[in-house]
Amino acid sequence: MKKLFFFAHQLILIVLLGLSIMSFAQAQEKKSDMLGVLFTGESTLNRLSPNIGVVYERNFSRKIGVETGLFYRTFQEEFFVTISNDFVNVSDDVRFVQGFVAIPVLFRFDARFVQISLGPQVDIFAKWHQIRKSEINLTDYSRSPRIQVGPLLKIGKEISFKETLILEPELRYGIRSIVWEPKEDYFGIGLKLKKGLSKD
Repeated sequence: MKKLFFFAHQLILIVLLGLSIMSFAQAQEKKSDMLGVLFTGESTLNRLSPNIGVVYERNFSRKIGVETGLFYRTFQEEFFVTISNDFVNVSDDVRFVQGFVAIPVLFRFDARFVQISLGPQVDIFAKWHQIRKSEINLTDYSRSPRIQVGPLLKIGKEISFKETLILEPELRYGIRSIVWEPKEDYFGIGLKLKKGLSKD
């Protein structure tokens, strides 16, 4: 009974906090929604893997909004392989690139000097190809599970060129999976070019 009371109390607090945030957002002047492109480089194996996608920002006020989009992300993977049987005995490092379709859903807060975005990102494994040719060539590769979910944190700074055209460099940190092993984390940089949409 105590656990049920505690759970109900926590649920009420979360609902009240959500209503307070929404009331605060509605009381402020609304910022234009944004649509743009985002180029990023994220570190794997001490290398920056290039990524690209489109981003959409839905703003509820001048400070609070939600950021989402559709991206193609790449990560490099490397492991040591040994093949040994009656006919061959060979060992070598195998390196390949994995491609993912990514969909983030991030809560966005515009502070005085920076923009902070935090939330989950879904990565869907799409393709792979080997980039280091050696005595061992992969003929097949798969990930299990194909869909992973992990947190993403971004800190950016908006630089206005015109009233509705904005350049936003950003720093990124994320974890590709919070459930499945290994928990692969990454750092990155990004450059977003976005344009304000009509408020009508």
